[in-house]
Amino acid sequence: MSDGKKSRLWHYMRAVAHSPPPARARGEQQLPPRKVTRADLQPLRDDVEWRPTLILSQFGPAPNEREYLGRLLVACAVIQGAHRVLEMTERLQQLMSVAAPRAKRMIEEESLAPRKDVLEKITKRIAEARLELVQTRARAANDIDGEPINPDGLRYLDLHILTSHLRTAVLCHEVTTRRNLRGIDYGISMASRAPDLPYAESWLDRALGSAQMNGILLYWPPAYGRVLIVYDDGRLAYDPGAAVDEDEG
Repeated sequence: MSDGKKSRLWHYMRAVAHSPPPARARGEQQLPPRKVTRADLQPLRDDVEWRPTLILSQFGPAPNEREYLGRLLVACAVIQGAHRVLEMTERLQQLMSVAAPRAKRMIEEESLAPRKDVLEKITKRIAEARLELVQTRARAANDIDGEPINPDGLRYLDLHILTSHLRTAVLCHEVTTRRNLRGIDYGISMASRAPDLPYAESWLDRALGSAQMNGILLYWPPAYGRVLIVYDDGRLAYDPGAAVDEDEG
């Protein structure tokens, strides 16, 4: 249309299967609003092309160890294509649906009262995740290869949303699968450190349905200290602790 109005950042996409909409977060469930910059709103496609190296160079490295795993998994999806980003949003939505009732039950347990603040913060993060992932899923569905180019496709904001909520998913899993104070503290520490290779592969399987990727794999060089993504021929694809070279060769 040529009425001068800018299109919305996202629009509703019909679900493939019946899925009730997420409950709107109440005031006490909300976290501070996410800060959004002009760069965050830039589309991932460069002149309608999906260029993973360029996307990851703009996405950048993780600012700290807590984000290593999330950035690593998001990078795997980006390298595979927009359809894998869509799959990741759907799997994260499923993980949140499982974690939410568990966290609520734990809040009500008297033995876990000393960690009530932590558990309530987790429920807030789940509520935010379920709201934001609906929007990211819609933009990812608009961006699937083969569909007409849609201005409401994925933005850099969506990569940060996925990274944030992957960390939420890891934290939820580590905390809600342990039923005592010491276990919760251990789970929090597990979710906050750089992953080893088996741990990263297990979460790649949860987030994308398989630890086996087409053309790439996770690799942990001896004594390097963090997991990398490499191509089948050995070239580095993404390092969560270092910037990506923009030259695609």
